Amino acid sequence: MDSQYIKRVTEGDVDSFRFLVEKYQKKAFSVAFSIVHNQPEAEDVVQESFIRAYRKLSSFRGDSSFSTWLLRIVVNESIKIHRKKKLEATYTADSITVYEPEINQSIGKLKDEEQRKYISLAMKQMPPREALVLHLFYIEDMNLKQMEEILELNADHIKVILFRARKQFLAILQLELKHELKSIL
Repeated sequence: MDSQYIKRVTEGDVDSFRFLVEKYQKKAFSVAFSIVHNQPEAEDVVQESFIRAYRKLSSFRGDSSFSTWLLRIVVNESIKIHRKKKLEATYTADSITVYEPEINQSIGKLKDEEQRKYISLAMKQMPPREALVLHLFYIEDMNLKQMEEILELNADHIKVILFRARKQFLAILQLELKHELKSIL
């Protein structure tokens, strides 16, 4: 279906691009936000990504899906914004012991809204690459092959990042839940 619209756009039907924007804008925003952690910046990234995709659409070869190609552009734009702002995460998870069963049990007791709050809080504290890998794997439900194309990394490297990201995520959650418990008591 995307290929029909891509063909129309490359033949000069500018309005056909609207279909692609409407179809992928939420996913693009979600990926951008997982890197820049700021709504206005994520919106700018998405806008710039669609502009770039439109301009480069004639060079789209179809080796991968349009979605994968577009998300690669979104990732590159997000990283560029992130580097410009020099938003380096200073969190190191190595100094914290993670008690995974306790975290899973604690999260399970939280209401959905509270879960989203803590997940969002933890993701914002993570380095962008790790947050992006978690987001693509768990939220976007992508497989390693799709992630390889978007991230331009091999599957083994992605697995390592995913392992570290899980560890950091759980450590951050443990800290946040501990702080929350102390403030309640």
